[in-house]
Amino acid sequence: MVLMKKEATRVRKERLRKRVLAVRMGLDRSQVEVSGQAILEQVLGLEAYRRAKLVHTYVSSKENEVDTRALICTCLAHGKCVAVPVVMPGTKTLVHALIDGLAQLVVGPWGLAQPDPAEATWLPAEARIDLVVVPGLAFDRRGHRIGWGGGYYDRFLEQVQAVKIGLCYDALVLDCIPGEPHDVPVDMVVAETAIYQGESA
Repeated sequence: MVLMKKEATRVRKERLRKRVLAVRMGLDRSQVEVSGQAILEQVLGLEAYRRAKLVHTYVSSKENEVDTRALICTCLAHGKCVAVPVVMPGTKTLVHALIDGLAQLVVGPWGLAQPDPAEATWLPAEARIDLVVVPGLAFDRRGHRIGWGGGYYDRFLEQVQAVKIGLCYDALVLDCIPGEPHDVPVDMVVAETAIYQGESA
């Protein structure tokens, strides 16, 4: 019975993943830019952002993904350290590198922008991350998210004590996303017109 329930949840999430991806791909490009700027302004107003010395964020690479490149530049201008994820082929985990500018980014696996592993400045194991900006195709108001299904971020988020925020267009903030035991919700979902406190906040 438990296995059947898990499989049913996976099927529901896969159907939802396809549906929300179609919505995101259908968003108007000019509206995406306006919405992305509004989301950035919301993030910059967060106390968690103001206090953060080390910010970990995904690098926006996919079409209509909520932009983080402006956030990276702003963090650096504010004197914060910035770490980004690096996907190493053949592994199921993320490693993390410090960057001091977008010029350090190259195209990695699956078209993701990341530092060149051969030249990266790796985040020290003892480093304390204060804020993690988490990617997602969609989030719900409780902080649950639906990603690409690889589980990379869930494994990472289990190990970090930082404040976790998800960036999401209003159109992709859902009432409820089905959860699985390994899912790690974010503490806040930041959209253009609202900020939602997650269950773990």
